[in-house]
Amino acid sequence: MTRLVSRTELPQWRALAAHRAALDAFHIGDALSADPTRAQRWTLEAAGLGFDLSRHRATDETRALLTELARACEVERWRERLFAGEPINTTENRAAWHTSLRNPKKWAQTPISKMVSDPDFLEFAEALRAGSVRGAAGEAIDRVVCLGIGGSDLGPRLVTYALGEQTSGPAVRFVANIDPVELDEALVGARPQATLIVVISKSFTTLETLENARAAIDWMRERAPTLDISKHLAAVTAQPERAKQFGVPSERVFSFPEWVGGRYSVWSACGLPIAIAHGRAAFEQLLAGAAAADTHFVETPLARNVPVQLALLGLWYVNFWRVDTRAVMPYAQRLRHLPAYLQQLEMESNGKRVDRDGAPLDYDTAPIVWGEVGTTAQHSVFQLLHQGTQWSPVDFVTCAAFADSHDERERLLYQNALAQADALAHGDRVLEPAQRPTASYAQASGNRPSTFVTLPRIDAFSLGALLATYEHRTFVQGVVWNINSFDQWGVEIGKRLLSQRLRKR
Repeated sequence: MTRLVSRTELPQWRALAAHRAALDAFHIGDALSADPTRAQRWTLEAAGLGFDLSRHRATDETRALLTELARACEVERWRERLFAGEPINTTENRAAWHTSLRNPKKWAQTPISKMVSDPDFLEFAEALRAGSVRGAAGEAIDRVVCLGIGGSDLGPRLVTYALGEQTSGPAVRFVANIDPVELDEALVGARPQATLIVVISKSFTTLETLENARAAIDWMRERAPTLDISKHLAAVTAQPERAKQFGVPSERVFSFPEWVGGRYSVWSACGLPIAIAHGRAAFEQLLAGAAAADTHFVETPLARNVPVQLALLGLWYVNFWRVDTRAVMPYAQRLRHLPAYLQQLEMESNGKRVDRDGAPLDYDTAPIVWGEVGTTAQHSVFQLLHQGTQWSPVDFVTCAAFADSHDERERLLYQNALAQADALAHGDRVLEPAQRPTASYAQASGNRPSTFVTLPRIDAFSLGALLATYEHRTFVQGVVWNINSFDQWGVEIGKRLLSQRLRKR
């Protein structure tokens, strides 16, 4: 088979490199001041979410050239393959068909309906919320401790906390770290007779998760020696037989397809914690929001396609400005787990050094993703963002409803996000003359890019749309970089070395 030329040899790539060299004098603040329509023209909408791209080191020509690169890399064809369930995860010969989980009605009358959507976990969640699931001693479950790690934890944890305080049902807690402290904290105030342990593991061999499960079982046995532990266990896995062998009753083992990657599994039965904490309706709204983002991604022309444009601006900085980090700053405490979720989504998906043919790449791929919740971050890392010798694009993610909130603190939160985005773009030049610093150590030149993302509300639909949009952003970058975004072989090396060390103990 004839190998594809390197992306750097494409005429579209070379055109972007030449264009980049012509932008040394470009300043975001100048572009915004010179074109009063820029903010409006560069604000896109997808599934009810707003994405203001106007504060970027880019021109209309930049975006046009980037869009041509996407076409040259056949983004549209790869998008079709993704949604058709083709085995685009070539190293594991699997589909990456998590998008089908978001539209279960489409597959309801097909032979694969059970494989795509297993509604039993939602019925189980509703029964838990109603108090009809009881432990061995006859008590209703009032504490659910969810054990997982990576995608089995990050997505469910993010959404569960983002949807706010629980108003009914058993209290849901999460444990990922093998450090005993996290499990100990999750069990504070819990009683074995009213506690359910949910083990979430695709393979049901993950060391940290199973060790935490054994520790949780030991905790139960120490405090209630005669308790039938099996009535206090449930599992979510792609390997149901292993869960049953572990001791989980078959009626409480909820499965999902092998082709669902861990970081895309929140849409599957791995979303059980969300349904327990906030109800079946909330989980279904999460799926609906993601499906709406899917529709936008499939049907919208590339030039106005939100995940495509986000992806292209991201690789614009990585490959043409040689910027190797990206900051994510959610201006909403309920979204505090978003940076960690996106770290895995992007760095595990696109942290690759060889192309689809296994050949070494001659260009960079995924940047380092980092972030902190605003306004906390303003008092820690924003010094570097404004004045550091290295700069990083920033995603500001906030809620449009905060702007007119009845709570002054939410209004201030929203205004803080806007002020920081403008300060990064313009620098101190937008200050009133009397406030402009004259000393060099106090000056900030601006010209530092950001994307301003607004959710209309922090609800299940908007969260689903946001996460699906970021998934597609990651996928598009993988296509342009000609890498497989759906495997993660690098993480296996540490696991194998651990096994090797444990054998030698």
